[in-house]
Amino acid sequence: MIRIQIGLSSDQKQVRFIELKGHAEMADPGLDIVCAAVSSQIISLENSLDQLLSLETEVEIDDVHGGYLKLTIPHLDIKNRDHDIQLLCQHVILALTVTQESYPEYIQIKQVIA
Repeated sequence: MIRIQIGLSSDQKQVRFIELKGHAEMADPGLDIVCAAVSSQIISLENSLDQLLSLETEVEIDDVHGGYLKLTIPHLDIKNRDHDIQLLCQHVILALTVTQESYPEYIQIKQVIA
């Protein structure tokens, strides 16, 4: 199962990080559509933050074992820019939630105060 943890600010208005742990194990590696869907959403978020907003994010991955990624979103005190960052994050959370609704036995999403 892929466990996704969404770290939110204390007022729950800003995403601070998205952390993925585990494997869907719906199918063999390379054929797992749940893994592909989740991975592509997170990679898309990282690329969008970098390419569209010129925002450097911190990314931690487990190169040896796989099944772990943490994307940390820096907080900016620039209102319009922070709004754009959070809108992209909310889009990805919505996409992950829809995927979870379709495949609940393979994905678990939990929100925590960070």
